[in-house]
Amino acid sequence: MPAATIYRPFAGGWQKWLRDEAGAWTPGDEAMELGELKPSAGGLIAVPVRRAFSLSLWVPADDPGLFRNLVFTQLELRGLAGRTPEETTFAWREITREGNEALLHVVVLPSNLAPRYWHGEVTDYAVSPACLPLAADSVSIWREEGNWVAAVTRGPSLLHFQPLCEDHPGTSMALEVWLMLASLEAGRMADGISSAVFYSQPGEELDLGTWQAAGGLAAQVQPLPAPVWPDKALGCIPLPVRAMQQTKAIGARRQRLAFAGAAVYLAIVLALAGQTLWLHWRARGLQAELDRDAPTVAATKDAMERWDSLQAALDPLGYPLEVLYQTARLLPKDGVRLILFEMNLGHVVIQGEASTFPAAQKFQDEVKKNTELQAYYDWTADNPKSLQNGSARFQIDGARRGAAGAKEDTTNESPHI
Repeated sequence: MPAATIYRPFAGGWQKWLRDEAGAWTPGDEAMELGELKPSAGGLIAVPVRRAFSLSLWVPADDPGLFRNLVFTQLELRGLAGRTPEETTFAWREITREGNEALLHVVVLPSNLAPRYWHGEVTDYAVSPACLPLAADSVSIWREEGNWVAAVTRGPSLLHFQPLCEDHPGTSMALEVWLMLASLEAGRMADGISSAVFYSQPGEELDLGTWQAAGGLAAQVQPLPAPVWPDKALGCIPLPVRAMQQTKAIGARRQRLAFAGAAVYLAIVLALAGQTLWLHWRARGLQAELDRDAPTVAATKDAMERWDSLQAALDPLGYPLEVLYQTARLLPKDGVRLILFEMNLGHVVIQGEASTFPAAQKFQDEVKKNTELQAYYDWTADNPKSLQNGSARFQIDGARRGAAGAKEDTTNESPHI
């Protein structure tokens, strides 16, 4: 049997009872307020009789699935219900059946149950009579929080409970109990109850002489027994506790979502960090390869540049004589002559003299527009310079496409023509 804890009211406040694995109950701390006992999850709080409502009634037993609605309707008639069943804290238990009727005992907790009678960590609740080993078919009377309360059983089952108005066993209390039993007997709920049990608290002396003289039930006095764990808890919890549990559930769900989001974020950060480290390692590896191959690359680049510089000399269309020939073909029969042809691997200089200024310009334009000469060179020419004798001197410059540039010490193929 698992260990358990019950927090129950008694004449002087609240008691904490502990059950060991052998099933034996031992008293724990006592306090004036429930909160001083520091209730924890897994325990059970016994709600005092004065803080609950008891109702017994007969209902049709044909369909037990309708019991909830039938009970709620009766609570509405008595002003004990909230706006909806979900806003009403109630539970019922079937006691017996007769024909097609079932006798139910209903327990209702106030919607605004004071905080001193519940705790947010505890989700198991019962009324205090359900936590006592009540005698069968009898009335049990004891004190809670300084007031007398009574409970009635039908067989071994709790049938009814209510607070009593009187402050000591006497004629008025006997009449109050008789009226309670008369109402139950009139409704065919109780029959043949002829005895009562008074439970005394430690250090309490009860005098039942007045009770007996008033013709009350045959009564006996017994010490208040240790609690028992109810066969079935209420199956409902006070509305404030329900609201608190829902708030905690929402908070826990949000916390789980936050933790999940943080875990995903951390995973992304770690993945990015890992990728960054891998890229850094890869970059260092590539840099090492580049550094290792740098001498070879430099040597290859130098060789390529040397071969590129030789390309112009190896191309027949770029031979100096070929360029000179293509230029000379453009000369008119008279009026224009070449006086200088200078060529290196990347640059050509042509100088000449024309009898007139227009003739010099025309020759320059023909050289720049010639298809064969444009194949390898970009040609430029400044305006011709007029001489005193009326002739004009001109110069045409050609730059080889893709050449690194002209070199001053290259071979002068034809300095004077």
